[in-house]
Amino acid sequence: MKKKVFSIFAVILFAALSLCISISAFDGNDYDYGGGGGDWGGGNDWGGDYSFSSLGSYGSIGAASAVIVIVFVIIVIVITKKKGNGNSTGSISGKVISGQGSQGRLVHLPNRNDQIQEIIRKKDLNFSADDFVAYSKQVFIDIENAWCARDLTSVRPVMHQNLYNTTQQQVAGKIRDKVVPHLESIAVNTAYLTSFVRDKDYEYLAVYLNARMIDYQTDETTGNIIKGDRTTRWDMRYKMKFIRTTGTLTNDKSENAHGYNCPNCGAPLEITSSGKCPYCGSVVSTGDYSWVLADFTTVRNDTVDDGIRVSNEDQR
Repeated sequence: MKKKVFSIFAVILFAALSLCISISAFDGNDYDYGGGGGDWGGGNDWGGDYSFSSLGSYGSIGAASAVIVIVFVIIVIVITKKKGNGNSTGSISGKVISGQGSQGRLVHLPNRNDQIQEIIRKKDLNFSADDFVAYSKQVFIDIENAWCARDLTSVRPVMHQNLYNTTQQQVAGKIRDKVVPHLESIAVNTAYLTSFVRDKDYEYLAVYLNARMIDYQTDETTGNIIKGDRTTRWDMRYKMKFIRTTGTLTNDKSENAHGYNCPNCGAPLEITSSGKCPYCGSVVSTGDYSWVLADFTTVRNDTVDDGIRVSNEDQR
């Protein structure tokens, strides 16, 4: 009976918090080893209307929500202590832990590589699903490495302005709190195109990505681990949403080169905080010239399959 009541309470709590809390995909692990893995069910969610005006918006936690959180934390602590007095899960070093726990396990984002490639190629003959997936994997690795370095300079050109600003605030928080994140032995297991939306202004291309990694955080001053450990490999699922201006065509130098050439003039890109090419002055981080990452979330229970939404003319 107690378990049933707690389960109902947990479901209600999660539904309530989902409406007002947004957790970064970079820093969403609660390192919960008990009960089958950590809950990575956060992720920045910039809404489903795909408008740039909605990107980066955050809800606030009201007084009632704060009380709920406190109550929930107390319950979790009590239950954890009770489990500790019985059969403890003990050390799980070296094991692969499902990063989702019960979160998002029933969410299916289908592989639409062929279908999306066919639609995009009707207007952009050089587009390749395989090349774009390879590009998205590299963006994922580069951004995770930049997060650990607490310096986004190297990935500024591949991030939309709103995502960059939001993540930069999180990086500043880590530096202020003297917390160093560590993501090691990153291995991307699966990645594919899962959704594509085109309107008169922008194209939105989403990639599903599954990766395993060692995840922990240390104190900058002492070097001591404050969260996680150096051996547990977490299994994570992500949804990466890229944006570019409708009508933009694939340029081999911009889409597939790891060196980040300016997609407008082709010159080697000297990365600046403004995201501008020093040669032609083009801003290369807004999607006007090439795909940029505008949304980076973990797959969770409320993650939706955006499907394929284009005009009837594009589908024929």
